[in-house]
Amino acid sequence: MRAIHWVRSRQEERELAWWLSLAAYDMRDRSLNNRIYLLYLILFFTVWTFITLTLFASGGAIVLHLINPTDPVRAAAFLEVLLMGVWSVYSFWQSCKRSPIVFSEQDGFLIGQTPVSRRQVTIRWFLMPWLKSAVPFWLAAITLGFSVAETNMAGAINESRILEYAVYGLRAWLAILPVHLALYSLHWSVGISRLQKDFERRWLAWLVIPASVLFFSFLLIFTFDIAGSSLVPWINIAEAVVYPLRAGFAHSQISDWLFPGGIFALFALGLMVWRSSTFSLSRAAEETRETELVQSAIQYGFSSYAEQLQTQQRLGVKRAPSKLPSAAGAGILIWKDILQSQRSFRLSAIFVWLGMLMVTVFFSFLPDIGSRALAVAFLIIQIEQVSVIRLRDDLSRWSLVRQLPISPKKFLKFELSSAYLLSVLICVIGLVIGSIIFRTSINGLAVLIPGIAAGAAGMAAFDVLRRSRSDLLNDGIAPTLSAGGIILGLIIAAVPLLIDALLPGGVGLGMAALLSLGLGFMAFNLAARSFRNLGGS
Repeated sequence: MRAIHWVRSRQEERELAWWLSLAAYDMRDRSLNNRIYLLYLILFFTVWTFITLTLFASGGAIVLHLINPTDPVRAAAFLEVLLMGVWSVYSFWQSCKRSPIVFSEQDGFLIGQTPVSRRQVTIRWFLMPWLKSAVPFWLAAITLGFSVAETNMAGAINESRILEYAVYGLRAWLAILPVHLALYSLHWSVGISRLQKDFERRWLAWLVIPASVLFFSFLLIFTFDIAGSSLVPWINIAEAVVYPLRAGFAHSQISDWLFPGGIFALFALGLMVWRSSTFSLSRAAEETRETELVQSAIQYGFSSYAEQLQTQQRLGVKRAPSKLPSAAGAGILIWKDILQSQRSFRLSAIFVWLGMLMVTVFFSFLPDIGSRALAVAFLIIQIEQVSVIRLRDDLSRWSLVRQLPISPKKFLKFELSSAYLLSVLICVIGLVIGSIIFRTSINGLAVLIPGIAAGAAGMAAFDVLRRSRSDLLNDGIAPTLSAGGIILGLIIAAVPLLIDALLPGGVGLGMAALLSLGLGFMAFNLAARSFRNLGGS
């Protein structure tokens, strides 16, 4: 088992080193200055995270009031149950088609063929994936705790009351900690139960998925306080499950809700350990070695190679040839994008567009300019990232692209148009939905969206093209969107937004809209010039 621990600890160290390298911290440097820098990073990101979550809590308080005006605690519990229910159903589905424990090909040879204890391997591989899965839920719980504090604490929240404010987030975090651990253990239990030494239980998906959907639907109904008389016999079960989450937002004794959550977590962990005694490591390695290769490629910056592997996994060799329309000219690029979208569809792509939609729906209810600026920054970054997906994919086929009889401007126009139009459409629809649901006037951002989206897409394309090299493109390596490109997109969006803020009214909005379109046209021309210099003409 020492050898297994040594292998896994090295993997965890490499992953931790990669995350720390994003903040320019080198784990191999043992100097005092480097240790002081690590302490500075911890303090900086702690304060930064706290301030960011408090900004989002202001908007979260409004959402809680809309869900349940009289009981924000119940509204916060409802949002947590909704979030964890969607995640659990998806995770159960993943566990029913792929092993939850991800092994590399080397792990399959070194570990899968040895008589090592399957239970010890499962426990040793559990910690890091659980932490990575738990952090987003911890942040969401703390934000909801701060949102409840915004509704319960009367008056201004100053320095003397900051500890009381922080306690709301701490209690929410402690409440969700054992619940998430229990659910994550159950996800692993299902995946482990499916892959046994001598057989594979494929029928588990037909049992687990419908049961999880029904269970969380029942919890949502109960938490939303609309349960009818038909649910009365099951009220006690729902109360036992939801109470730890709901009590974490209320002024109750910690032992009253942390103890049942801890019992639930220990039961789920015990079930996972018990089921892992006959877990087939070789089957798990066979299912996940390509997944581990994709994760490693993404981690070390080979995103194009990772996307190619993911596409090959989804397509296989059994797809029928596609029938392309007989359109001529640059318009064929539109059909190419449609075909690629159909063939490379991933569920994660929906969450990107859904995130953009939700931000614009609730944009008008963000209380201050700081939170609105963060929301716009989120939109710009998402638009930049989705705008260059197809461009980077085509640049990695440089030997074909450079021979196309299409001018640089036409090529870029059709490459960027699909993602650009969809981004504008989703943002405008979100603003319209928000105005209808909450009975407010449509925000002026709807007029600026076409221009700032064009600027963001153009700057993203310009950043990718200016850093492209023909020798690397011939090897199938296209650069990713850099931090500089993201900053350029944010700057080009900030200018018209500042004009609109400094000159309120129709005149200021009209000037900002024209300026945003002009900046978008300029960004597109910069991208076309970079493409021409690369050899596209």
